[in-house]
Amino acid sequence: MSALRKGDRLVVVGGWGVRAEMLEDLYRSWPGRVEVVSLNDDLITRCDSVADVADELLQRYPGPSVWMGWSLGAQVVMAAASRNARAVSAAITLAGFPKFIADERWLNGMSEEEFGVFSRGLSREPERYWMHFILLMISGSASAIGERQRLRAWLGQGAPVSSSNLIKSLRWLQRSDQRLLWSRVNVPVLHITGACDQVVSTWAGALETQPSSIEISIPGMAHWPGGVFADECRGAVDQFLGFSNGMAT
Repeated sequence: MSALRKGDRLVVVGGWGVRAEMLEDLYRSWPGRVEVVSLNDDLITRCDSVADVADELLQRYPGPSVWMGWSLGAQVVMAAASRNARAVSAAITLAGFPKFIADERWLNGMSEEEFGVFSRGLSREPERYWMHFILLMISGSASAIGERQRLRAWLGQGAPVSSSNLIKSLRWLQRSDQRLLWSRVNVPVLHITGACDQVVSTWAGALETQPSSIEISIPGMAHWPGGVFADECRGAVDQFLGFSNGMAT
């Protein structure tokens, strides 16, 4: 795809139970306007599905933009891309997944058993299991110890979403199956996954996609694309979008 013009907008969508501002290392040098969207109480309360969130955000940001989403936010971005290609000029997914729950035909997700244990635990002790997820997203990383230090301040703030909305949006992960959508979406897409992801296995190569979709698996990265892996992720984004010398140029 051709290089973007300086000033093109970036819409960043965060993931489950995580403030989108935690992704700042990935967008701080963007050479245009950045809209940062967390899946917060206001948004989750008014929506009943990933598709609803996508529709809400398309109303907010109807003009042509690059959309970037992490984890559950990646599903929102892909839903938006499938609904309005004029608004989503390009899509970037970070540790995203077309289907979160594994089954006999899709081996690249979390097992039903593991999801069930987490879901029941979240209902009983939401703060504890939210923290468990934050640590799980860096588990397996080649720099897990350093990543935990970087995340300490965010952990100290607690969950940014109410317990009821953590549970509600977790059900979205359970129900959503976007495999057909991901295989058919026609806008240019960059999928960045972590080779060491312990939340969902990297699905790179497991799904037939359009020629305009690119899949990259980063060695040593788990489910979290920030911290030490932010530069590598940003470099992949730069190359995909045609930024010759980084976003800041």
